[in-house]
Amino acid sequence: MSENRREFFRVFFNQALNGKISIYGGSFVPVEIYDVSAGGLVFSSALNIPLGESVRCSFEILDSAFLIDGSIVRKATGVDIIECGVEFSVDQGTSSELFKQLNHYQIRQRKSFLSE
Repeated sequence: MSENRREFFRVFFNQALNGKISIYGGSFVPVEIYDVSAGGLVFSSALNIPLGESVRCSFEILDSAFLIDGSIVRKATGVDIIECGVEFSVDQGTSSELFKQLNHYQIRQRKSFLSE
């Protein structure tokens, strides 16, 4: 039996979110974000970012913009794309706001699924 080790619920998007990642404090590079929780996110990009590298993540959920620091904790390499997992380093206020927006998003997602 598999055990869910996640501390936060995770929202999976039907269509990837357009987000941006900054590495080494440099300019932002566009990425596709597949899921987000209050503790982290998963994105794909052609960038090969080393494990443990600090990143800054920029994305929007329900018209709320987030700019959150984190680090790469997981990597999976595909043919042309690399999928990375980011663990956020976030304060309580930002974490609470992100949690609230994810909860609203998930409710809307379920309502639209039920109405189809």
